Amino acid sequence: MEKKSYEKKPIKKFSIILRLIFIIIYIIILYFLYLFLINLGIQHLIIILILIFLILVVIGPLITGISKAMFNRLFSQKKEKKKEKSDYQIYKDELKGSHQTIQTPPVDTKDISLDFKYRKPVIRKCNYCKIIVPNFVKKCPNCGKPILD
Repeated sequence: MEKKSYEKKPIKKFSIILRLIFIIIYIIILYFLYLFLINLGIQHLIIILILIFLILVVIGPLITGISKAMFNRLFSQKKEKKKEKSDYQIYKDELKGSHQTIQTPPVDTKDISLDFKYRKPVIRKCNYCKIIVPNFVKKCPNCGKPILD
């Protein structure tokens, strides 16, 4: 098998000039963004944090020269990891094959009787003033009249 080499290739002069031009244009855009954010009244600390983030995100890869070969190497390792099954996944697949389902007989609903007695209620209403009272109370605490069943 032929091994791929991911060594950095020498950067061409045109590529360096193109990167410098892009960096200069990007810095000019960031300067105008800074002026715009100051005019909006945003605090200086927040503006500086935003600009540092934008600088690191865009100019960082330009300076370090991340190439397609480096991205391919990073993502190919992730693809290889996805193809391999973990011990847990192998064990789980084995259990799926050995698992037996138990057949339950169908329930016959024709024999179910709904004729049963309900429990005594916990609360009642007074017939006169309609206040809710516990079941054990004989007289209404609000109006003083006896509570009928």
